[in-house]
Amino acid sequence: MSDFIPLRVAVIGCGNISGAYGSSLKTKPELVQIMGAFDVVTDQAKAFVNNYGGRVYEKIENVMADPEVELVINLTSHHAHAEVSSMALIAGKHVHSEKPLSTKREDGKRLLELAEKHKVRLSCSPFTFLGESQQTVRKVIHEGIIGKPLIAYAEMNWSWIELWHPNPEGFHQPGAGPMLDVGVYPLTILTAILGPVVKVLGYAEILLPERTIGSGPKAGTKYKVTTPDQVIGILTFASGCVVRVTTNFFGFSRQGGIEFHGETGSLILDTAVDFGSKITVRNIGDSDWRTIPFIAEPFGGVEWGRAVFELAESLRKGTPQRCTGQQAYHVLDICLSILDSAEKGCAIPVESTFIPPPSRY
Repeated sequence: MSDFIPLRVAVIGCGNISGAYGSSLKTKPELVQIMGAFDVVTDQAKAFVNNYGGRVYEKIENVMADPEVELVINLTSHHAHAEVSSMALIAGKHVHSEKPLSTKREDGKRLLELAEKHKVRLSCSPFTFLGESQQTVRKVIHEGIIGKPLIAYAEMNWSWIELWHPNPEGFHQPGAGPMLDVGVYPLTILTAILGPVVKVLGYAEILLPERTIGSGPKAGTKYKVTTPDQVIGILTFASGCVVRVTTNFFGFSRQGGIEFHGETGSLILDTAVDFGSKITVRNIGDSDWRTIPFIAEPFGGVEWGRAVFELAESLRKGTPQRCTGQQAYHVLDICLSILDSAEKGCAIPVESTFIPPPSRY
């Protein structure tokens, strides 16, 4: 019989993404035990615990005061991430937050400081760089399959988010937008593979200034877009590689992957999200593209609990923590620097750095 004690977690924020987390966490009760949930809309918390277990916390303070809760999973809106994570860290809880880590640099720095001060772990999405496909790309690039990477292109064109999300307004406000919401996916993969970024050049515009909610109880409601819905960043990595990342919240696009081009060939990862994304490579002298086999049997789609599962094993067994607050802060700094650059009209340095996580395989 295993002596592994499941990590006891509570969810704060039971909105659109909580079902994906709840469903995934339930698949590994040997690693994680759901103690309960809190949401400012009590009915949403009730629905979560009815489906995934635990109890409803009537107040957020009750979560923080519960000695049984070891980890808070922060699934609140972008603008609440820093406040909720701060409360949990001060209460001595480990934290896994949805992306972004915060919406301001000063808040992100404070979270890192609080985690260190209270000797607790800080984890943050995106975690898709832990997928089997993404880890395969990391391995083969580090082994030199295309030589030294010189340039890369990443696309996260995420369509009209207001068509499917019942509360899309926050995605179009300062502190969110496409780079902070979905650009963080390829940025996290790219930094995990290529290391830290040292300089960025940004371009950003509001192209569709008014949106109409397309689903849910507020369907038909119009609202204003107050942060750029098209953001492009040109990144210079410490390694010398130059990367272009394109993000937007409109348009139907088949582009959602990452292309790496190196001294001796090119490699394409079809998507930055799916753990079983197809990988193809073509080297100088090849007549066609060839498919790269996965480093391990991939999970079908996205395993939403993966960062939490890995954190549970890290806390219990001492294995590496791969989703770190340091990388999440660096990605936040990159995003904000791109927006700053777009506003100033010039390239600007990225002050933060981090140590890339070790391979999962």
